[in-house]
Order: sequence, then structure tokens, then C-alpha cells
Amino acid sequence: MSKKIKRISRNICLIRFRKLPLIEYEKETQSEVIYFPKSKYLYWLKLEKGSTEILEDQIIKLLKLLKFKTFIFLDARNKSWISKQTEKRKDFKPLIKTIEYFKSLKINSKFNGGIQVESEKLNEFLPHFYTITRSDSEFFDYHFTDINQNIIFYIHYSGEVQIICLNKKSNVIFKEVIKQTKFLDSFRDNTNRI
Repeated sequence: MSKKIKRISRNICLIRFRKLPLIEYEKETQSEVIYFPKSKYLYWLKLEKGSTEILEDQIIKLLKLLKFKTFIFLDARNKSWISKQTEKRKDFKPLIKTIEYFKSLKINSKFNGGIQVESEKLNEFLPHFYTITRSDSEFFDYHFTDINQNIIFYIHYSGEVQIICLNKKSNVIFKEVIKQTKFLDSFRDNTNRI
């Protein structure tokens, strides 16, 4: 595994990156216990139109404009990155390629931890991350953040992107740099406007 992309155990992620969303099922109450960081700054973004490649390019552009160097990707639920069902799929070539890519990084049906990705590897990593997001219905609770936990990002399978700025400074910077991308406000209820 590259030093620019590395695995981190789930327990270490839970200790070091406490602002990432978490979900756990509680058997006694038969309900989900959800942790979501408090923030005054929540945005949903979309592209007017475009392809998967344009979405990936615009996300990478935004992340570079924010000048973050390292990102942590983690599932809110304690489950493996690649489900056994997805691992067996042979019906969608981009997904097969993505599974092979993740396996080359030792991310398989047993790994449930976080992935640390340096900014110079986003062009390599993010297309595979989005491929599995839009191809695997069980891969829906993955968020990522910069290593200092200023902003939390979430990519929906539809191509919309959720941005949660965790402090006023990161919100001001985000509102400045978003204008340099092709993202538009999705105008979802109960969210801030860009």
C-alpha cells in the first residue's frame, strides 16, 4: 500500500476523528443510535448537468481550492468497505475495476476502517470511491473530512454533494472558493445557501 493512501483501523479513526458521523444499531431498543456533528453550516450542492468525470473533477477542484492536504474516509456504520455480494459482482466493468483497485490497497470484504488519502492521490482514489458509491446500494454512509476536521464531505449516489462546515472560518473559506467551481446550490430544505 502506498504511503499516500493508507488504511487506518476503525478504532483509531473513532478516537482521532470524532467529528465524523456514526450510526450503530441498538438491539435493546431496536433503533439506530446516530451521531451527527453539530454545525450551523450545511450545504447540498449539485452540478447543472454533466458526467461522472465532471463531478469527480469538480470535487477534486474544490478540495484543492480549500488547500487541504490529507483526507480521512470512513463509513458511519461498522461494516466492511466491500460487501461480499459486491465482491462477487461481474455485471458492471467499472465496479469490477474499482474492486480490483481497492484490493490492490488491501481494502477487502474484511476491512472496516478508515482510509487516509493525500491530496495528490485524489485523482486516483476518488473516481473509484464514487464508482462504488453509485454502484453498491450498501455503500451509502461514507463521509470524509480533512485531517483537521474543518469540513465533512458526503457524495450521494445521485451526484449531489453534502458539505458540513464545522467552524466559522472554514465556512467563510468554503463560501469564497465554491464560486470557482461549477457547483450550484441544490436548494434542499433546512440547508444554507451558497
